[in-house]
Amino acid sequence: MSKRDKYTVYNTQIDKFIQVEKLRDEDVDEIFQLLKERVKEPGFNINKYICFIVGHCIKDCLKIYEKHEGDLADSLFDNVIDVYPCFAVDNAMRVLNIGEDVKPVTTKDYTLKEIEAINKRMKKRLIGQDNAIDEVTKAVKLVNSGLEDNLSLFFIGPTGVGKTEMARILADEYLGGQKKLLKINCGEYSNSHEYAKLIGSPPGYIGHNEKGILTERAEESNEWVILFDEIEKAHPKFYNLLLNLLDEGNVTDSRGTVLDFSKSIILFTSNVGIKDNVGRKTVGFGGHETSYDEAKDDVVQEFEKKFSPEFRNRLDGVVHFNQLTKADAAKIAKIQLSKLPVYSSPKLVEYIVQESFSPMYGARNINRFIKNNITTKIADKILSGQRDVKFRAVFDKNSFLDVSA
Repeated sequence: MSKRDKYTVYNTQIDKFIQVEKLRDEDVDEIFQLLKERVKEPGFNINKYICFIVGHCIKDCLKIYEKHEGDLADSLFDNVIDVYPCFAVDNAMRVLNIGEDVKPVTTKDYTLKEIEAINKRMKKRLIGQDNAIDEVTKAVKLVNSGLEDNLSLFFIGPTGVGKTEMARILADEYLGGQKKLLKINCGEYSNSHEYAKLIGSPPGYIGHNEKGILTERAEESNEWVILFDEIEKAHPKFYNLLLNLLDEGNVTDSRGTVLDFSKSIILFTSNVGIKDNVGRKTVGFGGHETSYDEAKDDVVQEFEKKFSPEFRNRLDGVVHFNQLTKADAAKIAKIQLSKLPVYSSPKLVEYIVQESFSPMYGARNINRFIKNNITTKIADKILSGQRDVKFRAVFDKNSFLDVSA
């Protein structure tokens, strides 16, 4: 592999400057090609991926390890992705999993140190939800230690704060990629008969010979992140189907086959109680809109009304997600801008937050605003011939106008 100049960057953990190799496009392509072979090896996991990238991109990597005792991979990896965002875990895993039959590593392959490193990376990817991430990590430690086989968690919180994103990140970090995420949109199961899409139609009914979604997944593996998104929209009969899945980690399909999900992470998301209690105008002098923290007791009451004790008693935990703040919105805006060929100036970030931040709608509104007002303008420039350049935001006083090369 041909390597030329160096980027000098500062590493806070070892309090010194280090050198990241300057790679050409073909060098980056070669690294991905090598990785496509490595990910097929038994036991290859995210931590090994990070070490691989660090070893290929940090000058004198081995000498740094030897001089500074301990595992510096995670810290050095941060410096690499500052220079090469394409190596960020979410992007790299997406590239590596395209068309690849990647054998995932089981959650029990992780040590305490590796789990703590994963926890740190999750907090960088999911803004404003450190407490929720810590709660999830505690539960996952039980699975990794062998003290528990499967795991079931119920996520409650306002829309757009990262409940569904948490499931994607768990699939990435613990099971090797988003191919291990099975997302079930419960709004599609509002009628009593629609549960058959999961386990197949009963004998004598149309479609009995067709396999259900869960049947197909169980034939592949018993290790999944299964996300039941907006579970409150499903028919009550749907919950009865889930009781044994939560209790024993398995469910019986329409053919009488026991489907094994005993090593899976089962997640539920819900906005139950949010609409009626969060953002409600308080009465009296100094009235204001109630925040999620203020309404949390009412939300919990609605949760307990909606879901039976039999269902709630089978959950390993209920995780509450925070309402996002303006500071969180600024961090999210920076992350989204880092994915675009545009300079993320403080003025641009401030403009995005000012125009798009809403505690009621969360991160989705920020992402939507950036797409409609910035990404589309960049697309116009690219399609008009301005490729392979990085753009700057153009303002007229405080108003955003356009992007310019």
